[in-house]
Amino acid sequence: MGRTVVVLGGGISGLAASYHLSRAPTAPKVVLVEGGERLGGWIRSVRGPGGAVFELGPRGIRPAGARGARTLLLVSELGLASEVLPVRGDHPAARNRFLYAGGALHALPAGLRGLLRPSPPFSKPLLWAGLRDLTAPQSRDPDETVHSFAERRLGPEVAALAADSLCRGVFAGSSQELSVRSCFPSLFQAEQAHRSVLLGLLLGTGQSSQPDSALIRQARAERWSQWSLRGGLEMLPQALTTHLTERGVTVLRGHPACGLSLQAGRWKHCIPQYTLGHWRKLESAAHFLAIHRLPLTLAGASYDGVAVNDCIESGRQAAARALGLELDP
Repeated sequence: MGRTVVVLGGGISGLAASYHLSRAPTAPKVVLVEGGERLGGWIRSVRGPGGAVFELGPRGIRPAGARGARTLLLVSELGLASEVLPVRGDHPAARNRFLYAGGALHALPAGLRGLLRPSPPFSKPLLWAGLRDLTAPQSRDPDETVHSFAERRLGPEVAALAADSLCRGVFAGSSQELSVRSCFPSLFQAEQAHRSVLLGLLLGTGQSSQPDSALIRQARAERWSQWSLRGGLEMLPQALTTHLTERGVTVLRGHPACGLSLQAGRWKHCIPQYTLGHWRKLESAAHFLAIHRLPLTLAGASYDGVAVNDCIESGRQAAARALGLELDP
């Protein structure tokens, strides 16, 4: 009898894991179990009376980095390339960023000229923050809060205004509690590799090669800021569901799993909070699974990123671990 892999949860991570399991060289029998009647998790699109699409979850996906490229590759493989609605780099929505502080909305500086003069709500030109980063000593601590990291490298004003706003916008959490290593790994790795965040981002941190497709090349050429789909982002989990069904994956809806439970008092309807030391919890969980040889692997927004790209990648990695396969670059 062949091997069977059960995927618990039909959110985007579970769908991605099932997708990669079903496409493995020696694919196992895959059973996807979802407690509710719909698949897609937090990705949900509704159409209003006038035909406008409203997103009840994430509103767009960023194409940057290897994870962004892999999501675009997935979109191409699912036949959705013609449905992509990009925000190109020259679009006003990509060029203009705003920060709400002190009861007012402030346009963030753009270009070299904007860095050389004070731009409210900042009292000094942001060039000084860049110079501070270039001269600040490198930290050897294994982790740090986002606020402490930003204050040390960019100054207290940037930490209080920009870093905290970013954390609340992305994670709905406090920069004084969230881990920079887990929430913004590229910034943490940039300092570790090049002693400076700016230098690290400019020079790179030795990341592996990215996948390639016509859609990926288009996104790079047009400098996409983010993208969505013509009928809403829910088209992505819908296309994944159709693909899985066609490949013989058993999809069970309305079958809540009863064998696993959250700790008492844990919040079910929130963005996971990667607090200080989150990486140690992940290492501890991996060690526990390994020493007990449990036939279990973890995927989802609670571990290695809360964005759609992160969740899709966690599903891909979970599928590879479940089958004992080496991950493609």
